[in-house]
Amino acid sequence: MKKLLLICKLILLLCISCKQKQFDLADLRFPIDKKQLNMLGVETAPYKTYLEDETIKFSSDSSSVMHFGGIALAGNLSRYDKNIYASNTIQFLEDRTDKTIQAYKVTIGTSEETEQLESYFDKQFGKTEFYYKDEELSCRVWEKEGLLYYLGINFDVYNPDQIKKHRRTALLFVVNKSSQTLIKEEAPQGHYFRFYHYYLEAKEKPEYKTLTYRQYMELKQRQYQSEGLETIYVEHYIKQ
Repeated sequence: MKKLLLICKLILLLCISCKQKQFDLADLRFPIDKKQLNMLGVETAPYKTYLEDETIKFSSDSSSVMHFGGIALAGNLSRYDKNIYASNTIQFLEDRTDKTIQAYKVTIGTSEETEQLESYFDKQFGKTEFYYKDEELSCRVWEKEGLLYYLGINFDVYNPDQIKKHRRTALLFVVNKSSQTLIKEEAPQGHYFRFYHYYLEAKEKPEYKTLTYRQYMELKQRQYQSEGLETIYVEHYIKQ
């Protein structure tokens, strides 16, 4: 009888374990619980940085944390060339003002995962006011439920020395809007993302505070035209 009860308990525990939802970045809310990350194999012990005020980052390439919207983002360039080992990675970023994790950055070097992630945002997030695209890359930012989502896609990363000479790569940065330190210091600022950085800086001034990005861009366009300057904000802007 005791053996039967023990077997039943084990079966129940297995059933509960099977029903537990898989860890998914799309479901996370900030601040992210460090204990939860520890259970998934991400080391979050404090460490000494080389520079003053350097952001603490906890990195991983484990498949246990590389999921977004049900998409498995783990991957490695070794699938294209056995002589290359470079994995898709994630960094969880700590806001030094309160020592909590308020952002994460996913770097993807494999084409298949990049295409799946891009497709997910196209379908689930849809249109956005910040969208730039040219022959080489696209940069988009969405604001949703108190979070900022930055998605950059490189359409054709070319390396003649690799077996797969052409790759599509992605950068996903997600941050709590309340974490101004991480937004100012760690959010993407390269390529067209610099325009969004300028926009957030402008919104700190009363006259820009209520402007959407499109309103801000059109205002800057008029200012540049009146001064006879090149309207850099408009080129390659995608109006949705």
